[in-house]
Amino acid sequence: MILNIFYLNIYPLISEFFLLLIVCFCLFFGSFLSSSSSVQFPILTKSIRFFIFQGLIFSFILVITTTPIFFMYWNNLLITDSLAFYGKILIFFFIIIWFFIFPILKSILNFEFWIIILLSIIALSLLIQAADLLSIYLLVEFLSLTFYILTSINRNSEFSTESGLKYFILGAFSSSLLLFGFVLLYNFTGLTNLQDFSIFFTGYSSALNLFTYLDFPFLSSIFCILTALLFKLGAAPFHFWVPDVYEGSLNSVTAFFAILPKIAILTLLLRIIFLTFGDYLFSKMYFFLIICTFLSSLIGTVGAFLQTKWKRFIAFSSVTHISFFLLNLCSLDSDNLIYLFIYLFIYLLMSSAFFAFFAIFTNFKFPNSFTPRFLNSLIFLNFTNKPLAFLFSIILFSFAGIPPLAGFFAKYFVLYSAISTSFYFLVFSLLLLNCISCFYYINIIKKNYFTTNNFCYLPIVNSSAKIETVIVFNFLLFSILLFSLEFESVFLFSDLLRSAFLN
Repeated sequence: MILNIFYLNIYPLISEFFLLLIVCFCLFFGSFLSSSSSVQFPILTKSIRFFIFQGLIFSFILVITTTPIFFMYWNNLLITDSLAFYGKILIFFFIIIWFFIFPILKSILNFEFWIIILLSIIALSLLIQAADLLSIYLLVEFLSLTFYILTSINRNSEFSTESGLKYFILGAFSSSLLLFGFVLLYNFTGLTNLQDFSIFFTGYSSALNLFTYLDFPFLSSIFCILTALLFKLGAAPFHFWVPDVYEGSLNSVTAFFAILPKIAILTLLLRIIFLTFGDYLFSKMYFFLIICTFLSSLIGTVGAFLQTKWKRFIAFSSVTHISFFLLNLCSLDSDNLIYLFIYLFIYLLMSSAFFAFFAIFTNFKFPNSFTPRFLNSLIFLNFTNKPLAFLFSIILFSFAGIPPLAGFFAKYFVLYSAISTSFYFLVFSLLLLNCISCFYYINIIKKNYFTTNNFCYLPIVNSSAKIETVIVFNFLLFSILLFSLEFESVFLFSDLLRSAFLN
């Protein structure tokens, strides 16, 4: 009996334990050889990167070959259900894509970078399985700690140090809000497990008179929790850290922040909204989500118009896309979550393709006075590389939601679910702002094709450009272009994620 319990506690975490062993191995390997006179950087960095990449491949194989067993374990601190199991597959899939996009990082000469990346993956995969206030807070802090280090890891850049300091201060404030909300909930209920909260809040609206005196503390605690999670997600009006952190970080770190954390934070947000405080949120807090949805769309659209650097541009663009996630949540209907997961998968594909393009673009050698950080650096793209300019235009059109690209179907399904729940004003507002946002995507395409200049610089292609990035870039573009042909598989995978919320 004891062996069976031990096996059940270990079985859902096989991939995490495997990655933890790799972390320990890489720490010993790096510590012993970093002071060696014969084996130094960058050989050591490349070796550890290879070990970690190999470990992620094997972990992905472990996850997809594991038989899903749905239950709560580790004294109900963690849960394994369809959302956790298939969400973990999504995390490993996109981290492998991220590794292919950035096969070489010339500015990273310390092997600890790859270990921190692996630790953040472990935190992400555990966070989507968290089912208790204690485990949620510890894992959120563990994840935040790795992100603070990754943001400021480029010590030679003052922008990286500044963004890391801003992220640390604002992140500490959001963590304090999250902890304060958890403390209030525990103080007034004596509960920490999400399943117990679900039972406690069941039928809240029908027992309103009984809980009237608890309205203010419950509203305060849930407001603090939602605010902290929306801050981590980068939704307006809690988005102030996003442009600065994206701009100051390395390109690879910015891509990591833009793609992977959204899976775990959205999963946690869905658990809290639908599986914990469902009845209470139906009657009290949906208006707060509506306000955040409208502000995310408005601020993201207006902010993107004012940007001249591509990383700040994609930061405000991500705020706009988060409004579509929140629009789906506003209905508070678990049947509509399938459209949210479809939008999430397509958005991650588009974001990966966007960063893959700039990973290829930085392989061009420009003069010192010509910095590729600015959007104006794209004005020669049509002259220097017509196929690349055309493929980048496809990515931008997909972000804008132009049919028949994948971005159009993602927005269509989310808007359809909102219309079916009678959010007409919110749908009209987001449609109008989305039409306006099309102009800043088209403006970038205009820079590629219709900007007239008195001179044209022809950059030299760097010989160190990796074929892996090009292959993944083309794979992502084909996925965006041919999404309608493979829609059924994405629909089935999204339905598996949504099945965790079925009654």
